[in-house]
Amino acid sequence: MGIDPAAQLLAQKRVDGAVTLRKAVRQKLEEESAENRKAYERFHNSLALFSSGTIAVSITYLGYLKTIPNKTVMYPKILIGSWVVLLVCLVASLFYTFLNAHYMHFARVREYVEKSIDQKETQVEELDNLLIVNLTDPIERQATKARFAQEAKDYGKTGEWAKKREEIYGALWIWSGRVARFAFPLGICLLMFFAIKNM
Repeated sequence: MGIDPAAQLLAQKRVDGAVTLRKAVRQKLEEESAENRKAYERFHNSLALFSSGTIAVSITYLGYLKTIPNKTVMYPKILIGSWVVLLVCLVASLFYTFLNAHYMHFARVREYVEKSIDQKETQVEELDNLLIVNLTDPIERQATKARFAQEAKDYGKTGEWAKKREEIYGALWIWSGRVARFAFPLGICLLMFFAIKNM
């Protein structure tokens, strides 16, 4: 079987390019996952600490108010409301990091699987243009192409699985962040209102 040398060179370049892209995505997956987890952990741990610290300070302030003779604590439901909102912020902040880590993982897995599919499909397309010493029989080449095509199909199932989880964790991550960012200032505002009215 005669293979055009130019076609062989082009085919080899395409296959090598697909392999290189897959490796680059995997490296990006590992680097970004580590950096993002650390950054999100720091921010949301701080937000969780501020929420819990604010609750502790408000309890101390309430204790102070109760020690003042003839002092009626005004708007106690506002104080309880601020505690509830700050607790929601605390929980959302802690889960934000967890959800983000899962979202990033499944997003990169999906991307890696897509590049793996591209690699297998490129190998199927270009196999006839490559000179492979131990693969000269046309029947063996067809069997190898069929195997690569099946591997690409199997990767597709994994890609669908990863994409579904990426979408779920992505939505939960976004909403937990929104809840945390909204709840913290709301809790602080309620607490400030309570403090001002009880001066």
